[in-house]
Amino acid sequence: MTYNLLNGAPETLDDVISVVNSVNPDFLTINEANTFVENGEKILKDFAQKIGFKNYKLALSGEYDYHVAAFSKPPFKTVEEIKPLMRAGILSVVDTVLGEMSVVSTHLTPYTEDLRLPEIELITKTQSKYKNKVLMGDMNSLSEYDNYNPEMIKSFNEIQTRKFTTSGKLRFDAIKKILSRDYLDSGFELKQNSVFTAPTDVNEFNAHSNMRLDYIFISKPLRRYLKSYEVIKNEQTKKASDHFPVVIELK
Repeated sequence: MTYNLLNGAPETLDDVISVVNSVNPDFLTINEANTFVENGEKILKDFAQKIGFKNYKLALSGEYDYHVAAFSKPPFKTVEEIKPLMRAGILSVVDTVLGEMSVVSTHLTPYTEDLRLPEIELITKTQSKYKNKVLMGDMNSLSEYDNYNPEMIKSFNEIQTRKFTTSGKLRFDAIKKILSRDYLDSGFELKQNSVFTAPTDVNEFNAHSNMRLDYIFISKPLRRYLKSYEVIKNEQTKKASDHFPVVIELK
């Protein structure tokens, strides 16, 4: 499960906890864990306790406070931060019923597609030695397979234009690069890639226009175990953050 919180969800963290508990995932990535570092990581520890996870890791953002947290029910065999990134990344290795699995929790830079490409290079290189791989988080990028209307650019604000386009055209390079490294897009594989992950009802401004920005990629050997993919949309997730959570099941 991957979930991007709005600035750490300081006002809606109880809703986030309720959503996570309703899913009961074995592994969880939290993007924008902004407040989790405060008071000696008290919020991080309380959050982990309330969602029933004993194993967790917080990686501090390379700039500002957009931290990333990873939570695992299986014990970590190894866990390390991926650096340098403008946001943050965590590589976790755990033993599962499907064998040893490597999981990357990350949040790519929101600025430009060109800046995201070297981050992907670093992340995929770090994970390359593992057979069973999951890569998840807010990629801040669009997939060419999601059938975006090029005319949507006309309604973009300055932030969106810089983030998603170059010379008046949508960019898809970041997701292409991930897929070129033998990852599969779980949403596309199960024909759910038209379901957007942002925005929700709580967005203060239109930073997104019904886009799929949160992804869970898997390595090809895991494809036969991919049973389900869901963007969780209900009254609680509409108000808990500005992104909807994404969940897959490998069984």
